[in-house]
Amino acid sequence: MLDELFVRGGPVLYVLFLITLIIFYILVDKYIFIFLNSKKWLDNKLTSFYKEFPPSTTDYKYVESILINSVSRESKSNIKMLQGLISMCPMIGLLGTVYGMIEVFEILSFLGTGNPRAMSSGVAMATIPTMTGMVISLFGLYFYQDVSSRIDNISKNFITDIKSKGYRL
Repeated sequence: MLDELFVRGGPVLYVLFLITLIIFYILVDKYIFIFLNSKKWLDNKLTSFYKEFPPSTTDYKYVESILINSVSRESKSNIKMLQGLISMCPMIGLLGTVYGMIEVFEILSFLGTGNPRAMSSGVAMATIPTMTGMVISLFGLYFYQDVSSRIDNISKNFITDIKSKGYRL
């Protein structure tokens, strides 16, 4: 069934499938970080920062400018790439539409307008990639927003942890 969809949708579906795999890999990596590794990773960051800059001698503004920005930057790695890949999917789907319409026009040039059955494969090749690109984007946007908000919550909780450890404000 899936192989029939790839045949009917044309070569653009292979590109969309590859992009979907990359999106899925990034999302799984981020969810593993959020649910399994973030607490340990933040504790290690904070511990190494405590050794280098003790709370009694370090101003909170310094902590905020260095440590919090570092944690935010490292925890949001690959988020921009994820956002770019998700936004590319509808455009690649539209590329599939153009490719499918070229197929329809080629069929029309050889057979004329009297054979709608011959044109149906080109029409399917024109609509399936567009639909696929939009569906990937819809699901991708949902998970992108979820991952972004969870990472922002981790950063906010990290700020609360720093304040509770005794840094001067």
